[in-house]
Amino acid sequence: MSAPGLTPTTFTHTTDDGERLWLLGGLYTYKATGDETGDAYSLFQVKGSGGLATPMHRHEHEEEGFYVVDGAVTVFAGDEEHELRAGGFAFVPRGSSHGFRLDSPEATLLLLISPGNVGHEEMFREMGEPAAIAEIPALSSVSIDPELLGAIAGRHGTIITGPPPGPR
Repeated sequence: MSAPGLTPTTFTHTTDDGERLWLLGGLYTYKATGDETGDAYSLFQVKGSGGLATPMHRHEHEEEGFYVVDGAVTVFAGDEEHELRAGGFAFVPRGSSHGFRLDSPEATLLLLISPGNVGHEEMFREMGEPAAIAEIPALSSVSIDPELLGAIAGRHGTIITGPPPGPR
C-alpha cells in the first residue's frame, strides 16, 4: 500500500547505482527508496566482512526482510538464531527484537524494509558516512559509540535492545 499522495514509479538501477554509505563496517547501497516505491518499501544492499554485526534492536514502524545474496549470515530474532546461506531469507515483524551478523569472509545481504521512508533511510544517513568509493571498509578501522547509535536510532523509531551478537 502506498502512502497518500505518493505514486510508485518505474525505475531501474544498475549494479553500481544507488547512494552508498559506510555504516557499522559495511558498505550500504540504497537500491530502492520510499520515494521510488511510493513508500511501499526501501531496499538496501549490505556488503561486508565476517564479523560485521548490528546491535539487537526493534522497529516501531517497519517490518524487515533479510535475503542473503552470497556468503553466510546469521539472523537473530528474539532468542532464536537462523544461519542462512545464499538464497536464504528471514522475515522479522515490527516490534520484534532482532539483529544480524555476517559470518563468512565476505557476504552480501539485501534488507527489505516495509513500509519505505518511515525511518531507515534517514537513520542510515545519520549513522553512516557517504562512501567515496564502493569498497568495504576494514572492520578494524570502525569505531562505534553505542550511546550515540542508540540516540540516533531512537529518533528514527528504532530501539536498541542489546549489543551486537558475538562472533561465531
